[in-house]
This record gives sequence, C-alpha cells and structure tokens, in this order.
Amino acid sequence: MKHEDVPLAHAGMAADIDLQKQYFEDGKIFILQIESTLRCPQLCDYCYVGSKPDSPQGMTSEKIRELLESAAKMEVRMIDWLGGDPLVRSDWYELCAYALELGFINNIWTSGIPLANPDIAENAVEISKDGFISTHLDTLDPELYMLLHGGEGCDGDTNNINLILKGIKNTISAGKDPNAMVNCITYTSPLSSGDAKGMISYMQEKFNIKTCLTLFNPVIHRNANKSWEPTIPQIKDAFAHRDRVNYPDDPSCGPMDVSKFYCGTVVCVTSEGWLTPCSVIRTKEFGNVHEKKLEELVEEKKNRLLFLDFRDTSKLPGNCSSCSNNSFCFGCRSSAYYYAGDILAADPKCYQFSPKIIKKIED
Repeated sequence: MKHEDVPLAHAGMAADIDLQKQYFEDGKIFILQIESTLRCPQLCDYCYVGSKPDSPQGMTSEKIRELLESAAKMEVRMIDWLGGDPLVRSDWYELCAYALELGFINNIWTSGIPLANPDIAENAVEISKDGFISTHLDTLDPELYMLLHGGEGCDGDTNNINLILKGIKNTISAGKDPNAMVNCITYTSPLSSGDAKGMISYMQEKFNIKTCLTLFNPVIHRNANKSWEPTIPQIKDAFAHRDRVNYPDDPSCGPMDVSKFYCGTVVCVTSEGWLTPCSVIRTKEFGNVHEKKLEELVEEKKNRLLFLDFRDTSKLPGNCSSCSNNSFCFGCRSSAYYYAGDILAADPKCYQFSPKIIKKIED
C-alpha cells in the first residue's frame, strides 16, 4: 500500500481502495448514505439531526427500495445505513437484504444499543458481510455520559454504556471481524481532558476496534453547549493520539477519518428525502427524491455535489493546493459549509490550514 492510499483504510471504511479511487477519477458515486430513520434511543445532545426515540420514522420502505434500484442503475457499490439508529426501524433487515440482493455492500451506523439483543447482532453481522458496523460510545464515565446525553434538563441513561459494550461483544461473538468495526466518538471539549484519548485506547486494547473521530460543530447541534467546541490544539492532540494508537505506521491528514476519495464519491439522502453531499451537510440545494429520481438529481448537480473541480489540486482553497496531504485529502466539506458558508471553502478546523497561499517565485 502506498503512502497516499493509507488514509482510505482508516476506521475500516474502505472495502475496495483501488475501485473507490477509480470511481473518484470517473466522477461516480461509490457510496449512497440512506438516513432510514431519525429515531434513536441514545439522546446525544450534540446530534446533528436531533434524534430522539420518538423522532420521525423517515422514508417509506417503497421509497427506500426505489432509491436502491436507482443506485443499482448508477453502479453504486455500498449503502451506508444511517439514522438516528437504522437498527430501530422495524424493516431494517428486509431493506438491507434487498440491498444485498441488488449487489450492494451494507455498512451499518448504529448507536450500538440494539446490538445488545443477540439476534439483532447476529442479523447485522450476516447482512453487513464485506461491510462494516459502527457503534457510538464516547465515554465510559457515567457522569460525563449524563452530561453529553439526554437533552436539556434531562440526564442520559448510563445503562446505555453497558448495553453498547454488550452489543459490541455480541457482534464480535456473532463473527464480525473487529477490523470491520469502528467506534464513533463525537469530539467535544468535555472529552478533551483525556476521556476521548482514554476511549480510543480502550477500544483498541479491549476489542481491537479503531475509532472514527468526528468533530462537534456548534452550528448544527440541537441542545449542546456552544462551549463544547474543541480548540484547534485540542483537535490536534486528539487526532495525534488516535493516530498513535490506531495507525502507528500511517500518516495523519489532519482532522479527517476518511480521504477525498471517500468524500468525493459519497452522497446522502436524508430522512425527508433531501439529497446532500454527506449526512452532516443539511441543505436543500441539491433537490429532493420525492420530486425527482435520484439519478436525475445527481446528473443535474453532479459537479458541485461530488466536488468535481477538486480533482484539480490547483483549485483547492487556502493552502490546500500546496499541502503535502492533498493527494488524498481536501478537508472536511461539512466544516467548510458551516463555518465558511460554502461547501467549496477551506476547512478551518484542519490544524494544517492557512488562509494564505505562499507560492515560490522562480528567478
């Protein structure tokens, strides 16, 4: 594996690196994210969609099947099942089975709580063959868990900690390779005193599971305290620790868990049917699948939706065009969207970012 390929393998989110890179070069969609429901039992204060146990169910089964059929026509390779928690949807298994029937690889992003049921864990392992399963546990500290979960004036249920850990054990016992699992942490300043780093180490040492480290963004999170936004030094410290523990021989590319080959080949359909470049970018710019078919919307908005101009590194913003990592990174597009107001702006949360471009002048 070459240097520029390494970040693709981060967090177990790449099943076919070479094919994904080819999709990137061809301007094709490799992964379709489907937000199948907004319901979730964990009540994370920083949830970017404000998921609750009684949140809307999401799109109908018929509409989701239609999306899968459209994706098959477009030769999409993977389906990311998102929420909320996709495993609380009553027909999640049937939808995943239909995706398999159409030739897709299923990736499941769950809180991990439903996996405490051994039958659900076994079914999730079966249906995610060749794909990954992501859980979400950001701390083992009950007091800190209560602070980060539950909503305004409500403490989180600390029993969820044990349920998620049980779910991870059930999933591994059912045959899932820990290298095909990931634990997702939303990095907030309350975790910066060492809890995030401790959790990263715990998951690696206890289960051999790597961490997907995502950044808290106060612009989009419903109940969270704005002071929870981590500083640039805190971000750098957390990602440096994650790299040391999970990827000691791999390069870091700033505050990103995936490469430009991932972000440039993925699109999301939200629970309300809006097409977006990724699940965290909540925009109506790219249209709704209730009004037009997915393939029509993609074709109409393809250049901006898939950041096609960013194939040319000279068109990258800020110092990105001269960064040593631009062979595999173009920054987080959601951070650019929320902090700079444009999905094509520079990522201000990258600790290697500089707004100035310094060019050498040839004599």
